[in-house]
Amino acid sequence: MLRLIPVVIAAFFLSIHSGALLYITSTFLGRFFDIGTVSILYLFAAVVNIILFLLAPRLLYYFSASFLLLFFLFITGGGTLGLAGVSSGGEASFLFIIYGSFLFMNYYFLDILLEEISKDSRTGEIRGIYFTFVNAGIALGPLAISLFSRGESLTLIFQAAALLLVPAILISLLVFKPKGITSPRNHVVSLRKWWGNSDIRHVVICKTALETFFAIMVIYVPIYLHGILGFAWTEIGVILTVALLPFVLLEWPAGEVADRFLGEKEIMGLGFFITGASLLVMPFTGKVFTAWMLLLLLSRVGASFIEIMTESYFFKHIAAANTELLSIFRLARPASIIIAAIFASVSLYFFSMEKLFFVLAVIMFFGFIESLFLKDTR
Repeated sequence: MLRLIPVVIAAFFLSIHSGALLYITSTFLGRFFDIGTVSILYLFAAVVNIILFLLAPRLLYYFSASFLLLFFLFITGGGTLGLAGVSSGGEASFLFIIYGSFLFMNYYFLDILLEEISKDSRTGEIRGIYFTFVNAGIALGPLAISLFSRGESLTLIFQAAALLLVPAILISLLVFKPKGITSPRNHVVSLRKWWGNSDIRHVVICKTALETFFAIMVIYVPIYLHGILGFAWTEIGVILTVALLPFVLLEWPAGEVADRFLGEKEIMGLGFFITGASLLVMPFTGKVFTAWMLLLLLSRVGASFIEIMTESYFFKHIAAANTELLSIFRLARPASIIIAAIFASVSLYFFSMEKLFFVLAVIMFFGFIESLFLKDTR
């Protein structure tokens, strides 16, 4: 378990960085572009991210996960500092695509490092510990919105977020020392292999449904809360911090429960149902601080169950050498951004923004049905 500590610490600071920018980026881009163009920029970043994930197993054939982690952390930090000083839409779009496509690769290489020290019998517990700290970082991130926002200026938030990457970079440089590949890895992504494994296929689809929820909530909910309902950024920071607490408090114990008693299937299905039900109420909710805090909190209770159960289930079915399957699993995140951009663009063309919550609820209930096809691990 001692080998887990540096991975967790690096992931923690990376996640504070990510959480600080997660809910402001779409609004930041909205200063230069309309909402349709913002959606397209997220789509472009997701496409580049997909290409990187498809190339990742081949990169791991030539370089170690620790070396690649250090490289992508530097690129992520540079993109963040660049965004702090942009003055035009062209600069903002270019740097955002670089940042948005490179950020999640850091988590991919941390996954590799974590899987190398994990045992299947404790996968739920280890992933629970890991995601407790990851989500604690993400939950702390919105506090930066309250601490460093200066009216409508977001420059200090970007600068602070860049500094938060320094501990992760130092750990990657000093602890995860680059070394050669010590075990053979599959370095070609095979969609046929993925589709032929029904358990992996269903859990990836469930993961994609969850990531679509995250994408829509991250891109469009801040715009809705700030731009349409009129909440101040200080209020939004508090709402989001409280809403993210389930990821910190529930995933570790839920992972242990899945390991020892229930397995993942039942908890995952419950999570989809809770999240879908909470989304159905959101379109009818006005500018009521407490109501939005409770609804977003409830939706994250369900999402936290889905997140840790999909992670635990997937990593119980692969080994560290299965980097091609891991790439497909992590493709759920950029693929979901594309799905979110398409669904949101179509929905917003025909309906007002609050109807987007109904569309998302349908996706969650689809995920619930998909989870029923999983073979339980207990």
